[in-house]
Amino acid sequence: MAEARKRRRDAVANKERILTAAQEAFRTQGLSVDMRAVAASAGVGVGTLYRHFPTRDDLLQAITGADLTDLAATRLPAQGSAIEALREFFTGTLNQVVGNKAVIDLLAAGAPSDAELERCLEHLRTVGREALERSATDHTLAPDVTADDLAYQLLGLVRIAQLIPEHEPDMIDHHVTLALRGLAT
Repeated sequence: MAEARKRRRDAVANKERILTAAQEAFRTQGLSVDMRAVAASAGVGVGTLYRHFPTRDDLLQAITGADLTDLAATRLPAQGSAIEALREFFTGTLNQVVGNKAVIDLLAAGAPSDAELERCLEHLRTVGREALERSATDHTLAPDVTADDLAYQLLGLVRIAQLIPEHEPDMIDHHVTLALRGLAT
C-alpha cells in the first residue's frame, strides 16, 4: 500500500513537472514545441509524458485551456463610444495574449478545433454585437460592419501580434488604430 502511494505521489510530481515545462515551452516557442524537448525539460522520459497526456492536443489543452477561458471572459468596456470600447478591448486582449505564443498560434491558425477555442470565437462575436448595439446610438462604426467583421479583425490583429518583434510593443497600439480606422464611420 505504501509503495502504491509513493508511486502515485511520483506520478503527480511528474505530471506537475511536465505541465510546468510544457507551459514555458509553448508560451515561448508556440505550437512548434517538440514533445521530446518538453519531456527532457521536465526530467521525465517521453513515455511518462505520453502516459499523462496521450496526445499533443491533450497537453496543449491542459496548458492553454485556462488562457482561452480567460479570453472568453473578457468584456467590452462599459464606458465610451463603440469604437473607443473596441480600442480598449482589442488592445487589452492583444496585450493579454502577446506573451503566450501558443495561444497566439491557436487563435491565428484558422478554424477552431476544440470547444474552448470555439467558445472564445463565439465570445468575440458577442462582443462585436454589443459594440454594434452601442454604435446604433453613437454611430462610430460604419453601417456595414458586422459582428463577424469585428471578431475577424481581432483575429487578424492576433496574427499581426504573432509577427511583431518583442522589442516593438507600441506596434500593437498602432495596428489596433489602423484596424479601427477601417471600421469607423
